[in-house]
Amino acid sequence: MSKHKIRINKTCQNCGAFVEQHYCPKCGQENSESRQSFHHVFTHFVFDFLHYDSSFWRTAKYLFLSPGKLSLEYMNGKRKSYVNPFTLYIFISFIAFFIPPLLPEVSAPNKEKIQKEISENVNSDSLDTIIAKLDVNKKNLINEAKIPEKVSKIEDKINNSGVDEKTENETKQFIAGILKNVKDKEKGEKAIEFFIHNIPKVLFIYMPLFAFWLWLFHNKKKKYYFDSAVFTLHFFSTTLLTITIATTLSCLFDWLNLNTTFYFLLYSFATLYVTFYFFRGNRVFFEENRFVSNLKSFVLIGINSFFIFLTFTFYVVFVVYMIYT
Repeated sequence: MSKHKIRINKTCQNCGAFVEQHYCPKCGQENSESRQSFHHVFTHFVFDFLHYDSSFWRTAKYLFLSPGKLSLEYMNGKRKSYVNPFTLYIFISFIAFFIPPLLPEVSAPNKEKIQKEISENVNSDSLDTIIAKLDVNKKNLINEAKIPEKVSKIEDKINNSGVDEKTENETKQFIAGILKNVKDKEKGEKAIEFFIHNIPKVLFIYMPLFAFWLWLFHNKKKKYYFDSAVFTLHFFSTTLLTITIATTLSCLFDWLNLNTTFYFLLYSFATLYVTFYFFRGNRVFFEENRFVSNLKSFVLIGINSFFIFLTFTFYVVFVVYMIYT
């Protein structure tokens, strides 16, 4: 039963036919009010997409648990039973695009760890001598030295403390070292954030070429380019969602201050899963024997890895050019 407000007028707005009930018998359009609130449209979209009677859950099941089978079922004509591949990709891209920016930054425990790493890179004896003469707390000095606005005040305090020239120079080198380490870490974090945030865009740009390589390698006379495009959409949807889940879990690991081993295991599992999905999906969808299919998949991974890297590089150059010119 539709939850849209039904129009009093029984004339179809699309084709002009008489509408006795909810839907036009001629064109199938619902005879509902055109103007709906954003809340109504959004909730109705989510309800339709995730309803237990819809094709969403069947699509999700085959997408993750049976590589290649979803694409094969769709191309065999069972299109009504599953979510349209392009709609599925757009929905997952929406999730992948909005979740990373919402994740919190480095946790407090991890910040303390970074501060400890910075302080360990400084000569302890020199620092203790400086602190004794300046009568300041070591932790406060490190924290304040990380804020550029406070650096000049610290330098003034050093100049007026009466310490010898050698100690004064060591202190300034200490502050410069902290600032450099902090800036390097911030640049690294921003680079990773930029990479993760732009993966959906790069994959979307690269998809047609990815499908082309599949079509070229898998008997282009037997399969149309459209077939390869459907498999590509399903594979990229899985890849995007896997990356999003891994990013979310890594943020959780960060908050729990877990050992780096957990990060290694997480991303190793994600990489292995995506690789397995590609090999298995290729064999199932294109219906080739194991040896030939695996050989083609191995070559395709090498080719696509190179071209994806190239695409991402061009994308970064383009973004930098647009920003700074």
